[in-house]
Order: sequence, then C-alpha cells, then structure tokens
Amino acid sequence: MRKFLYSVFMLAAVVLAACSNDDNGDIQPKRGMTLNASVENLSSRATMTDESGTWKFAFAQDDKVSVSNNKISNYYTFTNNGSQFTCAQAEVTKEDADWYAYFPGNEVDLTNQTGNFADVANKFAVAGKTAQTTTGENGLSITLKPKVAVLRIVKVDNYGPCDIYLKTADGKYVSGLKAKTNDAGYDVVTSDTKVSVFSKESNGNAGIYYVIVPADVKISIYNTDDNNRIKATKEAGLPAGRYYTLTTGPTTGTETATLADGTTETVDWVQLWIGGPRFAVKNVAEAMTWHDAVKTGSNFAWGEKWCIPSKADIKPFVDLADDVEAWAGKSKITKAGYPTFELKTDAQEGYNYVQITGYQPGYNKNTLNLYNKISSGFNTYNFWTSDQVDDKGCEFQIIENGGVIVGFGISNATYKDIPVLTRPILTAKTILWSNQYITNNK
Repeated sequence: MRKFLYSVFMLAAVVLAACSNDDNGDIQPKRGMTLNASVENLSSRATMTDESGTWKFAFAQDDKVSVSNNKISNYYTFTNNGSQFTCAQAEVTKEDADWYAYFPGNEVDLTNQTGNFADVANKFAVAGKTAQTTTGENGLSITLKPKVAVLRIVKVDNYGPCDIYLKTADGKYVSGLKAKTNDAGYDVVTSDTKVSVFSKESNGNAGIYYVIVPADVKISIYNTDDNNRIKATKEAGLPAGRYYTLTTGPTTGTETATLADGTTETVDWVQLWIGGPRFAVKNVAEAMTWHDAVKTGSNFAWGEKWCIPSKADIKPFVDLADDVEAWAGKSKITKAGYPTFELKTDAQEGYNYVQITGYQPGYNKNTLNLYNKISSGFNTYNFWTSDQVDDKGCEFQIIENGGVIVGFGISNATYKDIPVLTRPILTAKTILWSNQYITNNK
C-alpha cells in the first residue's frame, strides 16, 4: 500500500513538472541581445563636406543606444563593443514586434554645448526602426537616420556677444529632444524660461563652432536677445543630416560717413575674415597725405565712425606678402588660409581693379575691390595704413604690370606728405544684427 501511494505521489510530481514547463506563457523570456546598428552617410566620427553640406557620422566604441519596442514601455541600453551593440538585460519578445533604436539615447540634452566636433558627435541624434517585425531572438538590425541638423556658428569678432538660443514656433525655448513612443523620431523638449544651446564670452573667442539643433521643425535662432534674430526657418525646419553656416553678427552692411561740410552719406562695408576689419567698399573721394589719413574721431575725413587700418588689422595681407611664390607673376592669388586676390578690368566703367574675396565660412562670398584707372604699364592698387617708419608712412600696395602682379605688400618708401588713396575701416569693435542695416547679407 505504501509503495502504491509513493508511486502516485511521484506520478503527480512528474505531471506538475511537465505543466510548469509547457508553452503556457510562463516561460522567462531570453535575456541578452545584440544589435547591428548602421547609419546613413557613414563616415568617420564626425565630418562635413562643403560640397554637399552633409554632416557625416559613425559610431564609436562605448557609444550607447536606447532600444525599445511596441510591446514594452521601457528602454534597454545597448553598448557598442567595437563590432556590435549588446545588452545583457534586453529581453526578446514572445511575438514579433517593431523595434526602435535611438542614439545617443531616448533623451538628448541640447543646452550648453561646447561647440566642438566631439560634442556634436556625442549629440548627433539618429533613430531607426527594424525593417520587419521580429522577436529579436537572432539579434536586431536597424539603420538609423539623422534627426537633427548642425549649425556652424561663426563668432565674427573678439568683442561681440555669442549666446545662441532657439525658439519654437510657439515661442518656447528649445532645451532638448525626447524619443517618440513607437516611432523612429524625436519630439522637441522645450522650456518656458530661456536656455542657451551654446555660448562664449564676448571678449576673445572669435572662431568657428558647431551646435546640434532640431531638424524638420520650425525654429528661430537668436544671439543674446530677441532683437538679434539670426535666422528663422520655414515651417518645414532645417532638413536633417545637413549643416548650415550662421554668423553671430553681420559680415556686410552700411554705415554713415560724415563729410567735412557736415553732409552725410551711406557707405557699404564688408568683412573678409573672422575678426577682420570692416572695410568701406570705396575710398575716400580724394587722395590724402598720411598726416590727414591718420586723424581720428570727428577730425577724420569721414567722421568718428571711420579710421584707416593698421598693419595689424590687415595681417593676412601682410603675411601673404612674405610668400613671393604665391603672388609673383600671377593674375590671381589663391593660397589656402588667405583671401583671394584677382586682377580684373571693367572696360565699361574704365578702370582696372583687384578683387579680394574672403576665405572662411561665412566670408567666402564677400568681396572688396581696390581700383585704378585703366592705363598701360604699371598700375598700383593701394591705401594708407596708420603705421610709419621715420619720415615715411606705410601703405599697402599691389603693383601690376602687363596683367600680372609684380609687387605685393607693405611699402615703407612713401613720404607722409604725398597724397595716397585711403580705404577706411569701421571704428566699431562689433556690429550686432539689431543695430545694423544689412544690404548684402541675406
């Protein structure tokens, strides 16, 4: 009898064990998953192409990707081990699901960016979805597409403000991004109070910086306050995966010149490089002695808003003169890192001129002309600087003969009482978008 009861109990135990292991939905899901993640425009960590305006990107070791699916409400964090992304805690689904991946995560903070390439790569938000539903049993494969744009911010001088913030169409301040639920994209996170995406001290720091901003949504971009709006996008916003050059202030514009008789005229000006002087686009009407040219304030020919440049102001011109091979015998000077100089003729107006073109992002469409009447033989394109050597003033000269450049640089051989053309620059250390009427910078 005892043997019979024992056998019954053993049989019951076997039956219970079998029930606990059948496919009744109580099986613990498999943990540990892999993700093969790829991105559009694959390249090195962070690069840009001026030809296409495309920002390229690639994953790096230890990058993290947030992954979810339409069966759960949480996110798994997958880490790049160098060949693929893995997550020991991720669970496969019991039935096929849509899976979504977000880099650098399901939340992206866009405030107080550093402005360098590394920070852009770390915040370059991309997202994607599996091409087909899957449990993930055999791993995931997802192509991620850019969901942001990159601003190439040019701080135009060492004196002006650089406090960049963004507003949405409803006037909210942009602070970040948040992954959309069951969607391969991000929503814009906003703040009711001002937050900046990038800032630099006013003094110093002229240069080029890079900032991540939301794509495909209307935004307005400001510097310091609402009076200094740099750009407002169209309703569709900036296309994702591309970069756009913006300057913290205008690089062309107009200013008033006050003449000796008290009359005024409006003069266009242009800046040719970051931190460079803002040149008038024309000379003072009459040639001047060095003594008159170096006058300042209301005593200068155009009044207190203008003066003549020093050699330090035109340092790229001075430095280029040292490379004789770059300019001697040329009709066009093109050396990387310097403005371009090209001899041209306007036969209709009756003068020759040297066209100088800016050489940095935000400046490569800006031009300045130095002109002279058409004549055979030598032609000189020049202007006074405020420097001097003993009893002689220093002038910048470009000398042409037979359609090529035969002289270039600073001349210390002109006596101060000899009249020379004068090309003024603005005395203002910085120009804001809000206080300058812009004629050429669209």
